[in-house]
Amino acid sequence: MRGTIKTYLPEKQYGFIKGDDKKDYFFHHSSLANKKQINKLCEGLYLEFKQKATPKGYSAVEIELLEQDINIGYEIPKTVYTSKNSHIKGWEVIDYSNWLVHGSSRHSPDDAKEDMIDNAYLIGANTLLNMQYYKTTGSERGRGQGTHYYTIHNFKGRAANIAKKSPNAEYTLDELKMINNDAKELKSELSQKSSSAQMKRLFFWFIIFTVIGGLWLFQEDNAILGTIILLVLAYGFSHATDYDSWLEEV
Repeated sequence: MRGTIKTYLPEKQYGFIKGDDKKDYFFHHSSLANKKQINKLCEGLYLEFKQKATPKGYSAVEIELLEQDINIGYEIPKTVYTSKNSHIKGWEVIDYSNWLVHGSSRHSPDDAKEDMIDNAYLIGANTLLNMQYYKTTGSERGRGQGTHYYTIHNFKGRAANIAKKSPNAEYTLDELKMINNDAKELKSELSQKSSSAQMKRLFFWFIIFTVIGGLWLFQEDNAILGTIILLVLAYGFSHATDYDSWLEEV
């Protein structure tokens, strides 16, 4: 009898083969004729086996790979998966990184989650595990007097790569273990960008206070009004920009 592996759970060492007769056959690692080929078992692999009837159904025994030299690679999901747990059913965690990816939005939790997923793409992660939702508070000048406070929705998750073995698949194991390296490089670039923005902001404030000092030093008319206008304009155009806070090493 011949058939194709329909489902396979490597962590539990068993799965099911869809036979050419359209029946499902249970199999276990121990049923493989050549135990050295166990690491090649994956969904989509074509096998030859003998049938064995059991009280619970049919089993496959004396299993042999039909293509001995077939190349087994890894396939990955087409989108970024998210989970509150440390695993994704049906997939193997290949790279559990040392980085947390955050996403935020003042509009809705869905937008915050989408932002987190977009950020995961930037470091080559296809999965966010142990995902959590949390809230923070933002502030801005109100249209009248006082400060307006608002809720910021946030998500965070552990960046990871998941994959599963597949015949002639595109990726190798090493290609899926690059998150830590890519994240570290990007964090360094973004931190430098944030530092540069901070220096420009400090220089901007230096110019503002220099001009204000000149108004008062030379006792210019309307110094008070000029000071107020300059401070209002400075407040509106000098907000700090943080480019790297969404990427956190743990």
